[in-house]
Formats: sequence, C-alpha cells, structure tokens
Amino acid sequence: MTMRSTRRFIDLQKDTQFTDAWIVLGLILTAAGLITRNAFLLAGASTLLIIPLLGRLWNQVALFGVEYTRTLSETRAFLGETIELTLEVRNRKFLPVTWLHVNDNFPANLPVEGHEIRVNAATNQGEFLSFWNPGIFGRLTRRFPVECIKRGYYTYGPATLTSGDGFGMFTARGVLPGQQRLIVYPKLYPAEQLRLPAKNPFGERAADAHLVEDPLRYAGIRDWQPEDGMKRVHWKATARRQALLSRLYEPTEEPQVLIFLNVATLERHWLGHIPELMETAVSVAGSLAQVAAEARLPVGLIANGVLPGSDQPLRLLPGRSPGQLVRILELLAAVTPFASTPVEDLLLRESPRLPWGATLVVVTAIAHNGLLAALLDLRRAGRKVVLFTLAEEPPVRRLEGIPVYHLPHLVAHVIAPHVIS
Repeated sequence: MTMRSTRRFIDLQKDTQFTDAWIVLGLILTAAGLITRNAFLLAGASTLLIIPLLGRLWNQVALFGVEYTRTLSETRAFLGETIELTLEVRNRKFLPVTWLHVNDNFPANLPVEGHEIRVNAATNQGEFLSFWNPGIFGRLTRRFPVECIKRGYYTYGPATLTSGDGFGMFTARGVLPGQQRLIVYPKLYPAEQLRLPAKNPFGERAADAHLVEDPLRYAGIRDWQPEDGMKRVHWKATARRQALLSRLYEPTEEPQVLIFLNVATLERHWLGHIPELMETAVSVAGSLAQVAAEARLPVGLIANGVLPGSDQPLRLLPGRSPGQLVRILELLAAVTPFASTPVEDLLLRESPRLPWGATLVVVTAIAHNGLLAALLDLRRAGRKVVLFTLAEEPPVRRLEGIPVYHLPHLVAHVIAPHVIS
C-alpha cells in the first residue's frame, strides 16, 4: 500500500523555534548598523530577518511531494513464518528534505528484526520510529524481516511524518491515515501428528456411504408404515386425512464435518486459561479443517470462544466452497480465549440444528465429565462424534462408539489438565 503525503495528510501541525524576539533583535541590529554604518551589524541583522523568512517558506512545503510507502510481502501468514516489511521514502521536489522523522503504528506483538518497537503506555500500541534524509529528488528504501510469532489480526498505521526547514527553526507534522492489515493464522499440524488414519479420517466418503435421512431437510408426507414408528407420524396431516401419515425427509449422501472448538483450558473456565493449551487446541482445529478440506468434505466450525468485541460463539456451518478453509482460518486467527458458554452446552444446543449425517469433531484441552456425558448422549441419539483431547491422561470414562484421539505429545512442554472425575 502506498501512502502519499501530498494528498493524504490530515491534522497538519506546525511548530517553531522562531519568536518575535528574532524580529526585535533584527530591527535593533539594523538600526545600530545604520547609525554606526557598521557592515557587520547590518549583515547580522539581515541574517536574523532573512533566515526565519526563508525557514518559514521552506517549512510550508517541507512535506510537499514527500511519499512514505509501507509494503508487506504478505497480508496473510501462518504462525512461525517470517515476512518482509519494506519502507520507502521519496522526495519528488527540487527543494531538499534534510530530515524526516516517521512514527508509524506497528503491532507490539510482532517483532521487527534489527529494530525496536516502542510500546506507547497511553495507547498500548507499538511505535516504529525511523529517521530519513532523502535529499533532493531522493529515494530511500529499507527492508526488515517481521516474525509472525503470535496468531491474530494486526494493523499497521497510521503514520505521523515530521519534517521542517534545513535551519531547524520550523517543524511541520502530518498524519497519513492509511492502514494495512496482517492476518496471522494458527500453526497447522500434518495429519500424521494428529494420529489420523490415512483413509476416511472422519468416516465414510460420499461414494461409499449409505443414504441417511436428514430430519432437517423436510420433503413432505407419505403413508405411515409399521417400521416408521410413532415418532415419524405427522399428526396434523393425519388429523386432516383421517389416516396415519409419516414425515418424509430428504436423504443426505455425503458426510459433513463440523468442528467444535473448546477454548476453555480449565473446567471452571471463568478462572482463567492456559495460553499454550488454548493455542494448541486452535491449531488442532485448523489442522482438522485443512484435512477435511483436502478430502473435499464440507467442513464448518463452531466454538465457544468469541471474536473481539463480541459475546457470541463462533458459528460457520459446513461448506466446501474454495474459500471455506480460509474463512475458518480467519475465524481461528481472531478467536479469543474467553469462553462464552461451556462447550457441552453448546454441543447440545447446536446439534439439533445440524444435518443428521454431520460428524461432530470436538477439540478440547480438557475432557471433564460434563463434556463426556454430553458426547455419550449425542452418540446414543445417533450422532457421529469424534473427540480430540490434549489432556495429559486419556478419558477415564469409556466412550463407546466414539473415536478418541489423545494428543498429549503436542503439548509435552505444558502440563495439560487431567480429566476430572
């Protein structure tokens, strides 16, 4: 992104070291020089009067034709990657720019190699300070590696440019409002590290699967048959027809994957969280979404974490459009550790709205009894459920019919919570 000072400055301010004393002193020296016919005094008086005038005129156009450009080699990166930041200053006028100070707002959490980012205590924003001397029609370029050490949404800018006359008497300051955004996605693990089977990690593929009626896809009614059971009876239609009629649902042919992410790392989530565990859980969720997308399975994400400025859980229904994985990763990049609701409550609340053939994949750092009971209830109701846990020990409760992937090796450097019995 290019920001041009000639057109996009706002809040232009000017400071000066010049005071009325300069004029008074100049007039006194002029009078003394004329009276005494002293050329030295006259020269000094001329200097005192002319230099401030030249300095003021110079300062008026100090930032005219000055361009400040900030470019990121990537606007999206994964945790652990390094991108390149390019800064460029250009002076497009004959009048020299002898000095230029730039104060650019940078993310405080992403270090720039070889340069310190100062944190403003008042705003908690990072400040990248740089000094330039582009001269006449000059162009200067500097490049810096930026380490993406933390996932999230980051903003660069606005920048404040300060310059002035070459005599150091006047100062002009302007703000360039242009901003850039950098999204740092969570780290993704290969399928081997998740200990997934090479074939059908989330169940049968569409070509091999049996047709399953989806109770969310109502198709009409038909005559009741004994194998239907009484739950399928459409009572209003039966009353009108005076004959038992059953609801008819459309079949679903392909499995869908819906990832439930639990951002809580303690059973009593309001007591705080363990950052390393939460970040690993986010990475596992993103990795599973990638596996599903590569298998061409519709995949979605529901999390009890919230986005900044929101108090609602994340909810993205399954899809397999080309941008679905990107949308999931963008949500995971922004999700906060604040758990809006226990994940077991979220599972039980959301599952009735989901397609019947969907596989519910639960990713959690801790598998306590409340969550395990909810998973068993869903399985008994006919739902397909898979559990990925980072807990130090596998679940002590038997989860019949539920595949469990125990992944303590991903957090071996962190003491993961035990299952609470």
